[in-house]
Amino acid sequence: MTPADAAELLALCAAYDRRTIGETDAHAWARALRDVPLDHDTRNAVAEHYGHTEQWITPARIREVRARIRENRIGATHPVYDGNPGETGEQFVERRRAQITAAADGTLPARTITQAIGVGPRRDVLALAAAVGHAVDAPESPYMPTDVAEQLAEQGYGARRRAFPELEVDCPHETCRARRNSRCKTPSGRELRDHTHDKRQRAYTERVSRVMCQPPAPRTARARHTAGGRR
Repeated sequence: MTPADAAELLALCAAYDRRTIGETDAHAWARALRDVPLDHDTRNAVAEHYGHTEQWITPARIREVRARIRENRIGATHPVYDGNPGETGEQFVERRRAQITAAADGTLPARTITQAIGVGPRRDVLALAAAVGHAVDAPESPYMPTDVAEQLAEQGYGARRRAFPELEVDCPHETCRARRNSRCKTPSGRELRDHTHDKRQRAYTERVSRVMCQPPAPRTARARHTAGGRR
């Protein structure tokens, strides 16, 4: 950093802390930051500092914040250098250092560690994973034959089961005694179309409660055979 660069940097600092700037200040800062260029990272270090504190910034603080900004970029890119079998030690150091600098400058894109070392799912596996949840070309096979579904719809069976699940049990009402899957009836024999008897509803509720309270039946052990054993 030259004295002119340091003067420009100090002018940026003065915009935050209203400090006075002289020629001596510019030369002192240029000497303290002689190996630090006046780039976006240096300017961003000043902005980040004053975004969190009102204390005056120093050359040492600029070095610290600028280094952290660049280290974060390196961590996001995961630079990996595979090396060259024919290169010398000096060439390796030079090329590795250039790669780290490029990552810190932001010229390398951010990537995961698996992308950096070249491992991870194959492309065909990723293509299959991307297709999960999408429709396939094969036609869907119906759960129930179309003619059977139409007959049940005409009889109102599907709607009746959804509207009156208590039809799963016999009606215990004294003047009804409708069988399972049959509608309740009045004493004169007329079917009830919009409701069922209260006793039937309670009977269905009790049945569901008993089923829910029953513990699952223990699984029976099955004999297992291995190759070469007696069967």
